[in-house]
Amino acid sequence: VNQKDLSHLDISSNGKLELVTDGKKITFEEIVRHFCTTTKYQDCSFAIRLPQLIVSQIKKLFTSFRVAREKYSYKGSYHPIYPIKVNHSKFIIDTIRKAHPNYAFESGTKSEFILLKEVLKDEKHRLIMCNGNKDHEFLEEMKIAIREGYTICLSIESVQELKDTLTILPRKGFQLAFRIKPYVSLHGHWGTSSSRHSKFGLAIGELVEVMNLLKERKATSLLTTLHAHPGSQITSLHDIENYAHFMATVFRLLHENGLTNLRAINFGGGLPIDYDNRLDSLFMKKYADILVKVLAQELPALQPELLTESGRAITALSTIVVVKTIDRYAVFPESAIDEQLKNHFWSKAKTLLHAKSSKEVLANWQQWEDSQLVLDSLQHLHDFEHVTLLLKRKLREEFFQHNDYLEYLNTPAAKSLLKPEYTVQGNFSIFNSICDLVLVSQYFPVIPLNNLHLQPETLVRLFDITCDSDGVVDVYNAPVSEKKLATKDHFQLTFPKELTLGGIPVGKKDELIDSYFVIPLAGAYQDIIEFDHNLLGDLPDVLVTARTDWQITLLTGAESIGDILEDLGYHFPNSNDPYFDNGGK
Repeated sequence: VNQKDLSHLDISSNGKLELVTDGKKITFEEIVRHFCTTTKYQDCSFAIRLPQLIVSQIKKLFTSFRVAREKYSYKGSYHPIYPIKVNHSKFIIDTIRKAHPNYAFESGTKSEFILLKEVLKDEKHRLIMCNGNKDHEFLEEMKIAIREGYTICLSIESVQELKDTLTILPRKGFQLAFRIKPYVSLHGHWGTSSSRHSKFGLAIGELVEVMNLLKERKATSLLTTLHAHPGSQITSLHDIENYAHFMATVFRLLHENGLTNLRAINFGGGLPIDYDNRLDSLFMKKYADILVKVLAQELPALQPELLTESGRAITALSTIVVVKTIDRYAVFPESAIDEQLKNHFWSKAKTLLHAKSSKEVLANWQQWEDSQLVLDSLQHLHDFEHVTLLLKRKLREEFFQHNDYLEYLNTPAAKSLLKPEYTVQGNFSIFNSICDLVLVSQYFPVIPLNNLHLQPETLVRLFDITCDSDGVVDVYNAPVSEKKLATKDHFQLTFPKELTLGGIPVGKKDELIDSYFVIPLAGAYQDIIEFDHNLLGDLPDVLVTARTDWQITLLTGAESIGDILEDLGYHFPNSNDPYFDNGGK
């Protein structure tokens, strides 16, 4: 916390998690208390909405490109575009509109285009970038929008799409972009969006074909923009530079082939969010510097306008999920029933201690796990499991004391030894609040509200309330450090290289019932691709802003059961619906 993309979070001197915006601080404990006393949601998780963090990201983006353009004396202008698929929420789009008078928007479907027409009906000067498949109905909708005076750039992604466009649309009043496949390899969570095998864009043969078709139809004046998309979350600056060189080269070649009205390059998305604190702290600044530098060097005479479609980088910070905990569970008994029986088991267990290597530690642990237990009674099993806990902790301590532990961290035996011994259940649905965790293994940091000034007692796994075994958060990307830090029960928390643990560090395990965790960086995609798994709908939204004082306002209540069931064809009377009244007291 308090750095990079978690700079809006901090820890007080007494270990409480704080929200920091506009130079002011407030503890999450205070936000929770206000939420519970001003709404009827006493046991409910909720989502905090922070529009000011959208504004700050927009300012940061503009500043990064302004500094780069000044550095390289670059004359081409910069225009950011927000792809609304990232989050269509009204408060998001309204915040972006108010943040800058010329901020552009991108639609990827006809439905999104219709939404943008409505949102921008009084701001038709704003560019609408139209990506995605465009059937005849979509093109007819664009035809109306062109006639009504909207500013539209339509990306061409196939030969047939260009033919349909030139048949249905007029020959003026809008712009065309050629969207191409980026013929470079990029690394990141969605790096497969690049290369010749990309789902999107024109292959080189198709690019030549649409270029010739545009000339044949005498419509080259419509083409203003070269466009591609490298994939979301591109974390390598070197890859971004290669991509920029590729785009600059294709732009120059198209100019040399007579498409001289081409004046802009839309680099698409790719600007990442630092979910796990492993990116360069100046990544956005360096991203802008690379794009401008490459264009200044490769296209000094042309200096095209520069566009980017950053969505995740703009909205991710704006939502924090606050999870109310219901209960805490222990995997192993924490004490023995029969001291004599415990001593009997421990006399066998202690023979497995004092290994000479991490490899031997794991072999000893596996030997214990494979031992055949004779079940004489529940008490017998109870005390055996208690001794297993004691042995597990001792072996875990030994495992990290040997120099060879890094070699074996990814083995099944090590994963078993390092499995947390406690679980916490939160009153929320992972599928509704952070579904990318399940869909694409997206990492989200999870932070307790209190006791952050203490050495963590242990690691825990966080379960949701769905009837699905995938509804668990148990990933912690450990800090990289040569200094060894560990929990009190010997889970190592820092490593000399990037590693992932299977649990969340907590200060006091006995204070986890009726407590809270926060999950930041949930403002991109999670609201849009959510699932109502087990008929669990949206959490209440709380708007938190800081002007002269903190303002904490219930924006929307929890999604009503009636609304969820209506989508399934049922009618549910309001009198039976605990959420129909928007949650106010």
